[in-house]
Amino acid sequence: MCVLGALALSVPGAGASDGVPAGSGADAGGQGIATPLRLVNLNPFHLVYGVPASAGARVMPEGSSEAIASLDIASHLRAAGSSAETVLIDGETWRQGLALRYGLGEGWELLVDVPVVSHAGGVFDGFIEDWHDAFGLPQGDRDRVPRDRFALFYAGAGGTGFDIDSDVHSLGDVSLGVGCALPFPPFPNDGMAVRAMVKLPSGDEDALAGSGGYSGSAWAETSGAFPGSGVSRNWLYAATLGVLAGEAPESLSAIGGSFIAFGRFGVSWRALEDFHLTVQVDVQSSPYGASALSPLSDPAVMLGLGGTLRMTERMALEVAVTEDDGTWHAVPDIGLHAALRWRP
Repeated sequence: MCVLGALALSVPGAGASDGVPAGSGADAGGQGIATPLRLVNLNPFHLVYGVPASAGARVMPEGSSEAIASLDIASHLRAAGSSAETVLIDGETWRQGLALRYGLGEGWELLVDVPVVSHAGGVFDGFIEDWHDAFGLPQGDRDRVPRDRFALFYAGAGGTGFDIDSDVHSLGDVSLGVGCALPFPPFPNDGMAVRAMVKLPSGDEDALAGSGGYSGSAWAETSGAFPGSGVSRNWLYAATLGVLAGEAPESLSAIGGSFIAFGRFGVSWRALEDFHLTVQVDVQSSPYGASALSPLSDPAVMLGLGGTLRMTERMALEVAVTEDDGTWHAVPDIGLHAALRWRP
């Protein structure tokens, strides 16, 4: 099927715009193609499931590659309790990632993602409080707890599941996967890619850097220009829809489920030829449906605002700020994201 896809996508009009083959990987960060922000939910209890980041609607051409170095930082302050459960998430999570995409030919690509995860005290607490004060934003109880405190705690009916109060650093769960360009996208756009990944139990489960088990995910991605912007391509969209099957860490098995549905939708404004501004919403269902605590059981709704700058023909930089939506509490209330894409 993907052999036919590679041929079909090279024909003008078959999911292509402005003469750019939809199956190619020519969108290195600003040639009029929507490239989704690679945002990750850094809630430590959700992060271990390994919901994959977006890779875009196009696969890499045969023999070409893309390396993506990313850094995601989130500041946490979430606390909740009931008669049966207690959770406290206070501190910061840092995720450093190195991802690789390699074109196998005939519409296929190889995906590798290697993360390093750190949970530590909040070095940005003072800055965040001052920022909220300056703009009159609610502190969310940050001004009522000690600055730079660190605590990851969960206790349920089975006893204490996690009680981490000192900095932890670990290799995360490595993921391997493949992507395939669909031969005939269901709508006229820049193409569609279907991808699947397997997450390996390489991270330290006790440090909440991994789940201690395997998981598998499959998702589809598409992008294109909004109606009325087909020629200028000043307004673009990117969308993702997928599902993950996996297991929670053993200490959370009493409340952890096996499935997560996830999706993303982003709108990009091509402010300059080599610069996009993007607003993106990432949504994930909760795997902790058996919990009564909102930081675990709420759906994750993350808002991202950022931009992508194509610095050279082969290198692009994306930077974004993330926030929760103010209603659900399964996403950190503030986060920073940066990623450097390089095509050697």
